[in-house]
Amino acid sequence: MRLSPRAATRSRTPAVVAAALTAALLSACIPDNVALPSGTEHLPSSQVTAAPGSDFCPVAVPQSWQDAVRDGRLPREPGERWVPLTPAPDGRSAFATVQRDGLPALLVKQERNGDRRIVATMPDLFTFPLLGDFDGRWLVYARTDLRRAAPHGGGGAEIFAWDAQTGGEPRQVTGAVQGARPFHLHDGKLAVTRVVDQYRTELALHDLAAGTAHRVAIGRVSAVGFRGADLLWHDWSKRRLNTFRPSGNLVSQHGAFLGRVEAPDMTTDGRTMAWISPGDGEVNVWRSGWNGPVRVLSAALSTPVPASGGPSVPPDAVPPAGGPVSRVARPAVVGDLVVFQYNLGWYVADLRTGSYARLTADHAGAAVSGPALLMDSDDSSVPAERHAYSLLLLDRLPPLPACP
Repeated sequence: MRLSPRAATRSRTPAVVAAALTAALLSACIPDNVALPSGTEHLPSSQVTAAPGSDFCPVAVPQSWQDAVRDGRLPREPGERWVPLTPAPDGRSAFATVQRDGLPALLVKQERNGDRRIVATMPDLFTFPLLGDFDGRWLVYARTDLRRAAPHGGGGAEIFAWDAQTGGEPRQVTGAVQGARPFHLHDGKLAVTRVVDQYRTELALHDLAAGTAHRVAIGRVSAVGFRGADLLWHDWSKRRLNTFRPSGNLVSQHGAFLGRVEAPDMTTDGRTMAWISPGDGEVNVWRSGWNGPVRVLSAALSTPVPASGGPSVPPDAVPPAGGPVSRVARPAVVGDLVVFQYNLGWYVADLRTGSYARLTADHAGAAVSGPALLMDSDDSSVPAERHAYSLLLLDRLPPLPACP
């Protein structure tokens, strides 16, 4: 369930236009005097007083971060294979898929202290969860069947929700959905996108506690996300950014041209916005008070990966610009940090230092919820630590090293 790589020959002009217009639009939509929404009051205090320069530099993962990865290892039983879904925002537990040979996958909630709760057992060997999110009470995940990926299958996944407060069995919320990020969760409110046809996508808002759903929009919907309780989405056919408020009011602003794409990633923690450029080749950030957006990384630029101080990676880990996996995806903002996927690995950028570091080897997993990061660094130099997942609280780690 990933976005397709964009063609290397795509013009970069829309990305430039998008960056300038997005900053202007967000400045109008997110005034400085708006209080942080519920759930973001305890964000880590920012140490960034001015916008950093564009095109961050690569640095090695500091020893303090490596120590946190080692100390944050979650317990697991011999012979089981983990696939991460999402951490709990408080960093005390995480959800994952656990598999053993010959048995259907289990969806479990794993505590730091070793306690484990089985949330669901998959109905057969072909079914497994994808893309989870947890807001402290509600776990939402997409469940798919491998048999639908066959040449004549329709693909997609169904959305399920589980109430950690009451327990019980997960319940299905929607039918088949498709896309790299088909749902967004905030405080019991679930925004789900569903492809209707070649030209239209439906956006619906579900109240998980009440069991109700409301269609918010249908059309050229893209760039869906929450700013607190406000639901944002971009209608690229009308070039407007829309805000649906809890009161039911809809605010529409003429805005940035994010490109003729179906679902560019846009995310916010209530203070900082991060988004992927139309060509999937850049990650940009913007914060209220900055004169314009800042480009963290561009896949079109040749940027080396630190040779030491991080997970073991093969030589030439970064493919040539425009290669089949030379793209950026799935950004997540945590205070002054932005976690994102670049090529086949996971990285973190620090707005305080203007630098970024590689957190994982290729094909390793990572997921963010609030300040918590669940990751598999997959250090191939230590066989016992392969696919050993760690749970970190990013707001408790020191800044990355500054650029040399």
